[in-house]
Amino acid sequence: MINIFISLCIGFGIFYLFFYFLPLYWPIGIILGILAAGGVFFLLAKLIMKKITVIVEASSVELTKGQFSRAIILLEKGFKYKYRHPFIAAQLNSQIGVTYYYKKDFKKAEEYLKKGIASHYIGQCILGILYMKKKNVEKMKKAFKAATRTSRKESIVWSLFAYCLNTMGKKDEAIEILNKGLKKLPKDENIKTNLKALQNNQRMRMRAYKDIWPAFMLEKNIIRQQPPRFARGGGGRKSFRR
Repeated sequence: MINIFISLCIGFGIFYLFFYFLPLYWPIGIILGILAAGGVFFLLAKLIMKKITVIVEASSVELTKGQFSRAIILLEKGFKYKYRHPFIAAQLNSQIGVTYYYKKDFKKAEEYLKKGIASHYIGQCILGILYMKKKNVEKMKKAFKAATRTSRKESIVWSLFAYCLNTMGKKDEAIEILNKGLKKLPKDENIKTNLKALQNNQRMRMRAYKDIWPAFMLEKNIIRQQPPRFARGGGGRKSFRR
């Protein structure tokens, strides 16, 4: 990746200057080289993510208008940066896949989401849903497990995983997943409510998640109001969002 290469060149350059002109102080050159490389990489990452965020926000505007094809075209423009920084292509693949899902082109959605980044938990959850609809239990579990690893603090991930398992007749496994979720989020009322519902053979209360639940389009009688948020990193506050 270009940003990595630039950062390493600067770091090595600083070390070389110390090694060549101040050979007695070469250990200091190593330390300063590492610090410089890290600082440059951080700044370059920030710059490139600003450009990606602008593209994603523009596509989100089109998505709210129902202009799915236009939103996808805008996102595809971001691929010109794919060699600049790690995971750019994977992040864009996740967002494009989610957009295709809203377009109800499920084949294309799966194609892109499989190439997406695991930390985009909405994309991973949708991939799990697509596998659920195909009755592919193992791939569904794999997708959701990736989401729980990278976004363990997102309550909806645990409940949605359990919901899909329960839909496929695996209630005991769904209960097990919710118990695991409670270990990560012991005060989460939504997970507690859904766990109690399953234990009492009742329907899960997914509408408690309000705006985020309609985003997965699993109930025909609720309408999605907003596009998905773009997540760069893991779950919670570390994500880049619209």
